Amino acid sequence: MTSAARPTRSTRALLYDRAVIPKPRPRMSGRVASSDGTQIAWYRHGDGDRQILFVPTWNIVDARVVGHQVVALEPHAAVVTYDPRGHGRSDRPDRGYSFLNHAADALAVMDANDLQRPAIVTASRGLNATLILASDDADRVERIVSVASYMELEPRTTPIDPARLEALRAHWSGFIVPFMHSVFPEPHSEEVIEEMIAIGMEATPEIIAMRELELDWSVPASLLSSVTCPTLILHGEDDVIPVSLAERIAATMPRARLEILPNAFLCNDIRSPEIVNPLLMQYLFGSPEAFGRRHDAS
Repeated sequence: MTSAARPTRSTRALLYDRAVIPKPRPRMSGRVASSDGTQIAWYRHGDGDRQILFVPTWNIVDARVVGHQVVALEPHAAVVTYDPRGHGRSDRPDRGYSFLNHAADALAVMDANDLQRPAIVTASRGLNATLILASDDADRVERIVSVASYMELEPRTTPIDPARLEALRAHWSGFIVPFMHSVFPEPHSEEVIEEMIAIGMEATPEIIAMRELELDWSVPASLLSSVTCPTLILHGEDDVIPVSLAERIAATMPRARLEILPNAFLCNDIRSPEIVNPLLMQYLFGSPEAFGRRHDAS
């Protein structure tokens, strides 16, 4: 395991205004039908031989949240983002929110943009759909970067609490407001929290509740050892998602490297792009051999 160096405060100030997520203008955009007919809205930025696809985290946010990464990467590559089903400009069907559905959405966006073998960047729950995509056709994914990875590796022993789902449906702000405050605990995060709450409030709570019922966590968990493309797992040292989970994920994947970000929390790609983006540049454009080398915890 290695730890990334933290830039100086002056360097951060020069590189980014972290109070507002950048809003890059896509060169092209469109919608494509997924395998079940759901229309998925996609956005293409930049141009170049390298191809990068951002797979969404989950349905409480849309493609806007990766603005920092798009700005950094679009001068060097063709970068494609898309809104997950259930948010943004994508369709919002009543059902169809399994990891298999989300993997099919990613594949449809790849085909619509002629992405033959892109690198995939994702975060949190997005790793689950990415694993399905990479295992179904190993030749379609060149490499993976996952930030603050979240999976459930053990079978659930208790059913989902119906009262919790009803609370989501009935009082969405009661979930999204404290949630966004909890994932951005760093000082001076008020403006990014406000922006993220606004994006989250555009979600449909009934869809979020349905997704919780439809997810089968055992499917992606069973695929970890079969995904053989080089993979970088970035995880904050102080993330509410335990570092031990990231360690287990990286240890199970044959060509994974775990990079612990010191003094960092959950949404580093949004709150601390000056830490995450240089690592993305290094691994997305570095040699596959160096990228795939294992760094075990010491």
